[in-house]
Amino acid sequence: MKVELKCREKSEYKLLCSSQSSSQLSEEIIVPDTMEDIQRILCCRQQCRIREKNVRQDAVSISGELDATVLYVPESGEGIRFISSTFPFEVTFDTAGADSTTVSVSRITGISMDARASNPRKVAINAVINMEQSCYKYADMSWTEAPDTVPEKMFFKTASAQYKSITLAGEKSLSLEDELQLPESVDGGEFVKAFTTASVEGSEIVGSKLVVKGRMDIEALYIVSDTLQPVHFYLAFSQLFTLPDEPSATEVSATAMVTGQYFESFENKLSADIRAVVQVVCVQEQSIDYVSDAYSCRKALELNKSDLEIINGTACEKRSVSVLLTYSSDYGISSVSCSHTVLSNPELSDDEGKVLVPVYVDVIYTDADGALRSCRARGRAEAELSGGFEHIYAACTDCSVSFDGNTVSASVSICLESSTVSKSKLSVISEVDELEEELARNGAAAYMCRWNDSDLWDAAKKFGSDVELIKRVNGLETSEPDGRLLLIPVI
Repeated sequence: MKVELKCREKSEYKLLCSSQSSSQLSEEIIVPDTMEDIQRILCCRQQCRIREKNVRQDAVSISGELDATVLYVPESGEGIRFISSTFPFEVTFDTAGADSTTVSVSRITGISMDARASNPRKVAINAVINMEQSCYKYADMSWTEAPDTVPEKMFFKTASAQYKSITLAGEKSLSLEDELQLPESVDGGEFVKAFTTASVEGSEIVGSKLVVKGRMDIEALYIVSDTLQPVHFYLAFSQLFTLPDEPSATEVSATAMVTGQYFESFENKLSADIRAVVQVVCVQEQSIDYVSDAYSCRKALELNKSDLEIINGTACEKRSVSVLLTYSSDYGISSVSCSHTVLSNPELSDDEGKVLVPVYVDVIYTDADGALRSCRARGRAEAELSGGFEHIYAACTDCSVSFDGNTVSASVSICLESSTVSKSKLSVISEVDELEEELARNGAAAYMCRWNDSDLWDAAKKFGSDVELIKRVNGLETSEPDGRLLLIPVI
């Protein structure tokens, strides 16, 4: 006879998988006929835009565009020229279990790009775009509770579990438009390009709403009197999400990516139109009571069990680290005009817990003879993090460049963020069948034993008794054994 248990269900997001992938580009930019030949390249700057995210069966593809801007000294040796082009790219991830209902949360972990003059009229571009993504799927979670009416001499053990529930995984688009006031230092200068970086600074819960706050850091490049002049701006943004459950004790992970941008420089202003997407994953504390065991004092039972995977906890660690990079010039240095910092994907070293972040800084400077030149200072930042992390992300927070004699020094500050998720499985009784087979009884009315092995449930199950009856007969307040001699009545 099947015993009807109470079936409980709820829906929440499940983490299917996390993965990393990259896209490599090898492209060319041709110098237009109206422009001078290339004498030497000063630097190459990039801007990445995510245009589309396609989730299909067991795969996710993310496509976008990479803007490449090359600044160079012309053959005449006078001034700075620039050329640019846009290249499409696609990053594909293997994601077992994903389908069209799956939510993909992704971010760019690093972009590196090199430019080399193949000849005076052609520039070869080699770029690597590194990305990571996690797939979440809304799925039903089921478990059982003891029935309201329990058959005679049958007992159910109820266990409780605290766990982390992913209550929200999704994204929203935002748009920012503004006219930015230019400083007098770039009056009359030629606008080259503007580059935008989106970052999330924090979040807060207001009623049933989650407010994610962040900023767009904008670096606009101008050529003023044959010198490259960077101008920095930032625009604050916020985005609202609706939380599906009670918002107490919510952990929020949020990222932002640029999906489009348009800049126009006129008079003494820079008109900005920026599009981006904000992605969030919200985790909340939950608890369930479930049937973990059952027995009968009169008939044999057949118990069917199922495993229920839960998230025990999440952890995030942030660590600041700095590194000093140097480069010695053969031409001398009279001034530094601008710099650009690029971080590659963090790497694990042979030492446990140590993380290495490859970094380079491109510096444009004026040599001792007044000619514009560039150099690249390379190195690796090192940091020790707690072991066992699953994801790690690095971001440059500051870079200061100085020079002394023939040496350029770049001090780079980096924020490392690592995260991990711990999981476990609960063994849940899903079905209970009472068999026709009667249990053998030896006729004893009670047993005396000293029970030290586990709680009283196991004693009651072994001898055919009842936990509450054992506690009452022996004057116990809890179900934990205390080493005393116990009277176990048989029922």
